[in-house]
Amino acid sequence: MNIRKRRFFIAILVAMLSLTYSCVSHAARNAGAYWSGLDSGDSEYDFESGYVVVDAIDVRAVGNISGGIGPFLGDGPLFSEEETILEEEYEEAPQPDPADAQNSAETGQPAESPYWKEIKVASGETLSKISEKNDMAIKHIMTANELTDQHKLRQGQQLYIPLSPDFVPETLAHVKKLKEDVIEKRKQAAPLKITNYVIKNGDTLWNVANAFNLDVNSLFGSNKISGNDILKVGNTIRIPNQDGIFVKIKPGQTVSALAKEYGIYMEAILSSNALKEGAALTQGAEIFLPGAKVAAFVESAGGRRTVVQEPARRGFGWPVVGKISSPFGRRRDPVRGGRDFHTGLDIRAPRGRQIVAAAAGKIVHSGWMGGYGRTIVISHSGNTTTLYGHCSKLLVPVGKTVKRGDRIALVGSTGRSTGNHLHFEVRKGGTPMNPLKVLR
Repeated sequence: MNIRKRRFFIAILVAMLSLTYSCVSHAARNAGAYWSGLDSGDSEYDFESGYVVVDAIDVRAVGNISGGIGPFLGDGPLFSEEETILEEEYEEAPQPDPADAQNSAETGQPAESPYWKEIKVASGETLSKISEKNDMAIKHIMTANELTDQHKLRQGQQLYIPLSPDFVPETLAHVKKLKEDVIEKRKQAAPLKITNYVIKNGDTLWNVANAFNLDVNSLFGSNKISGNDILKVGNTIRIPNQDGIFVKIKPGQTVSALAKEYGIYMEAILSSNALKEGAALTQGAEIFLPGAKVAAFVESAGGRRTVVQEPARRGFGWPVVGKISSPFGRRRDPVRGGRDFHTGLDIRAPRGRQIVAAAAGKIVHSGWMGGYGRTIVISHSGNTTTLYGHCSKLLVPVGKTVKRGDRIALVGSTGRSTGNHLHFEVRKGGTPMNPLKVLR
């Protein structure tokens, strides 16, 4: 084929390719490939990729024709040295700007970051396993998450894994900002408002709490209730507009002392009660403690406060086979952070494992209940109740009488939960007891 015929062939080929430009030029640029100048005298060929890529910015040889991309077939070059260059250009991936990490930390939006990835600790997972799985040294994970003991991880705990050792400072800045945001949120509370609710036929504390989206502890802590489940029709109870409890002020008691005792922030108490900092409290008056729970405490002879350890007349059976993941009493809240009073016992078990009644009694609640998720509550003799929370499925209706060991639900992770487990409570007259003191 002579030079003139070759030029004619090239013109026809380019014209055909130009018809597809509008559909594929964007893909070509994303692939990092461009047409080269057709009138260049350079001669470099690379046909291994199987694509011809041309830049039509300066196409004097064949006129003002747009570029394109398409398959190239043949064993060798069809273009002479004086005609065309075929080449691919690649843009280097942009490196993250350190300022972006600070902006992400400030906005609290870490979902997709070029610096870290967020994970939740799985059941039985150790920091060594996490380190190996994510190809990141334990020391870098600990530094980025402000961990002091690599052996103390909780199921469901959030960790932020730097994508490179160089990104540990950015990850740490984000973690610190998240902690500051949690503290700031716990310091805030809405002004207290009370709704007076008249008990209707069929009401229980459990379904009333669910109707007002409150923790049942808030109803116990806002009213003088002697019975857990039987409420007298026509009686009125107080419903606060937020979780918390009322306490009577003792001689010399201060807002700061109350905050420390109940594990909440002084700023929240002041805000909900419309008090100014430094305000004196009136002995015998009530004050609302937002976010607090009924603390199962009694005064000891020495003036110290200890957890109630009331023995049960009859023992309760274990409701599920599993390992205790969180005991009764003061702890760090695994979802919201900060210190909290855990009114029950968390027993870790796989989803779907059967839950049985700890003792004979009557089902007084079977349904959803706020942060407890799907929940069963059983009323027993002696003004005692047991609660089974975060279930995946409930197997018994309200009103049914059950015996000790009867199947009542299946383990799950509904409500405010970080993983499959049973939250089990025992209450005496509304006061939470340590289940370990009554389980046999």
